[in-house]
Amino acid sequence: MNRPAARRPGTIPALPAAPLAASAGAGATSQAVHVVEVVGAVPPDEANEDAPSGLASAADRLGATELVERLLERLGPDDGLRFTVVCPADGAFAERMRSRGAEVVIVAMPDDPPWHAIQVLVGLIRNRQADVLHAHLPNAHRLAGLAGGITRTPVLSSVQGSQLDMPDLEVHRLIASQLSVVSEASYFHALGLGIAQERISLEPFDAQADEDAMAASLDALGERLRGVAAQAAVAGSRGAAQARALTQPLTPEPVPATTAGAPAVRAVLDELVPGRTRTVVRDR
Repeated sequence: MNRPAARRPGTIPALPAAPLAASAGAGATSQAVHVVEVVGAVPPDEANEDAPSGLASAADRLGATELVERLLERLGPDDGLRFTVVCPADGAFAERMRSRGAEVVIVAMPDDPPWHAIQVLVGLIRNRQADVLHAHLPNAHRLAGLAGGITRTPVLSSVQGSQLDMPDLEVHRLIASQLSVVSEASYFHALGLGIAQERISLEPFDAQADEDAMAASLDALGERLRGVAAQAAVAGSRGAAQARALTQPLTPEPVPATTAGAPAVRAVLDELVPGRTRTVVRDR
């Protein structure tokens, strides 16, 4: 199932995923990418009636939870992915996630993330070595954005509906999260808001769609998740290399006397390294 997804006519291609080999320096090519699904709601029929509905409509909440369920049904370790699900309530949805092999963590997820929820997600990221956070609904995007910013973990948010909500736009601009939308209307709305095309992709999702179209979108989303994780790993390795270069003392290799321009090179090195023994090379 780990293959490039065929696109339906008229859809916008996703950001090309970086190959898993990009993280070979960390020895991670043989390991599945750990995706933490941060789901901001449970299905409407399982929700506590006294709980506020928040910013997301019932249709968006249903679409988000169905997307997560289908994604875990479709993809797994054989496709280079393993999942942990963070959701706001235990119940039938959480049990279905467990039955699909995912670890489930329950944490309160109001529209304004509480400090306890941020700490829980940060602890999960560090303890379970999460590679990418996949958020669903604005409250989950806020929580994932804060925890991802603290731990420097990349965030991809799947946006339901026909347009971007202000919280999704705010988090995207604050931490440069990646976006995946489910409709062409929301895709063009995002571009109209000034979101860079390379940071957003369209993975159409409709629970009533035919199996081929559904499989293509889910495979493309899995490819996007792997790509986001791989690109972050490459960026992290580059950052670490740059940090090491800045902290290491300048220790130039001796320049052979026979090298053309050796006196000039040595003069420059003498200026760069105080106390360096000066060597005079006489012309023959």
